[in-house]
Amino acid sequence: MSGKKASQNSQEHADRSRIDHEGLGWALTKIREWRGRVENRTEIDDQLLAKEMVRLAESGVPESLLGFVILGCEWMFRIRTFEPRDADTVLAHIESRLLPVLHEHAWLVTEALAPSVRKLLKTQRVLALVWEDIPHEVFVPTGPKSVDNSLVPYDAGYIARLRTRPEPSIRARRGPPPKPAPWIAGVIAERLRDDQKGVGIQSPSEEQDPVLELVSALCGRTIDKHEYAVRRQSLRIPELDNLVERFKELLELFVSWDTRPALRDHLDWFRVVRTRLDTFGPRDTFPYDQQTVTRLIEAYGTSPAAHKTSPTRASVPRSPGAGRRGGE
Repeated sequence: MSGKKASQNSQEHADRSRIDHEGLGWALTKIREWRGRVENRTEIDDQLLAKEMVRLAESGVPESLLGFVILGCEWMFRIRTFEPRDADTVLAHIESRLLPVLHEHAWLVTEALAPSVRKLLKTQRVLALVWEDIPHEVFVPTGPKSVDNSLVPYDAGYIARLRTRPEPSIRARRGPPPKPAPWIAGVIAERLRDDQKGVGIQSPSEEQDPVLELVSALCGRTIDKHEYAVRRQSLRIPELDNLVERFKELLELFVSWDTRPALRDHLDWFRVVRTRLDTFGPRDTFPYDQQTVTRLIEAYGTSPAAHKTSPTRASVPRSPGAGRRGGE
């Protein structure tokens, strides 16, 4: 074995030893679960991801903050296509609103609307988190209150297991739903690294950019400099700046609330985020704002097409045994 290869193997072993394997494994399980809900089967190169997180940490971006950003982007920026059963859910909600007025005729009116509703939903996509958080039950009133009690507006009614049509809708284009989360996480990571210029150990110029490889790991395929530059340019909007600050503020707040001291001899960098997420759920953990998320998705969708066969394509080394699939 040559000295260069031995040095690379030694460095990879050192990188793996610096990662909280329990925390990283938990994070990847959550990401795959969220992706699975929107039928995103893109594979993640976990070894490459761990390596680049260590390299970015050496540039001044804490693993805890970067892990928080990656998790938050993967949860917030999932887009799903409406399915046939979703149209039935929307129609059921329409019928529940018509029942108190039209009674037995509500079904007839809803059936008349059904073809148009199904056709409309085929042209739209939706933020997965908005649809997932829709209440499953709706109270359908059937009679007004007979006493003056502001806490009981109706005397009669029933609970129906229905869901409300989510907003906002995202107009569908040809092809599968876009997958902006890895790109937004990468641009945020780059912004965090730039804020730490002059801090930590910088990577040698002959090595691949850790941000580029981070995006490659999350996309499950090699991303070249040109493709990343196109996406980065489209995402340079004020909403991204606000999201970066919110990620930092929230993590600092969660850490300040944590009563357990950090372990000096173990990099448990996911512990605070994991505890917060398990206890309060994603909506009260990540800096979700509907307007910000929607605006970033719109900006991502307006970027020019970046061809995967660019002549300037950089060769990002694969991790041993890591399969890659095409991803957006």
